[in-house]
Amino acid sequence: MKRRFRAPSPALVISLIALFVALGGTSYAAIHLPKNSVGAKQLKKNAVTGTKIKKGAVTAGKINTSGLVVPNAVHATSAGSAAPSGAAGGALTGSYPNPTLAPIEAWHEVGAAGEPAFQNSWTNFGNGYTSMAFAKDSLGFVHLKGTVTGGTFLAPVFTLPAGYRPAQNLFMPVAEQIGALVLTTGEVEIEQEGANTNAGFDGTSFKAG
Repeated sequence: MKRRFRAPSPALVISLIALFVALGGTSYAAIHLPKNSVGAKQLKKNAVTGTKIKKGAVTAGKINTSGLVVPNAVHATSAGSAAPSGAAGGALTGSYPNPTLAPIEAWHEVGAAGEPAFQNSWTNFGNGYTSMAFAKDSLGFVHLKGTVTGGTFLAPVFTLPAGYRPAQNLFMPVAEQIGALVLTTGEVEIEQEGANTNAGFDGTSFKAG
């Protein structure tokens, strides 16, 4: 007995055609996608992860740095313009943002209580002239003043304490064309010039060593 071949139903034929078209279209799309046809709208959120990006594929020129936020550095963009605040220190006095240069300390009067003593018969000249003294400013410069008389030349007038001494021996001119010596030992001396017995230190200064 011969079997009769039954033609597929129209519904089955349509289903098969649709399946073939769908499969063929997917393969075509995978191989023949037009350039720039996949954009932000076609990508699912979080679909592109670090493991799917080839190493070195994304360069600095492809990154919009204006939208980046570094963890724990929210204020990094404004840190460079931050002004100091609080009390000033060192060579400055007052407080920020308007500190001023610290003033020179009070004069240390030679021969006064608690200060270096005159040596080798030297004394203040008096008669309205400045008294022998020294002081250091906030930048570390030592200043001398005073007019002395009556002592032994090339012998200490007085000795500067530690912190007020130069790093090297100094030879400086003083009044009456007499040279003054300020030694690293702290000794301040005067050279003899003829019959002169007086010498002035006003305006003399040096950097403490």
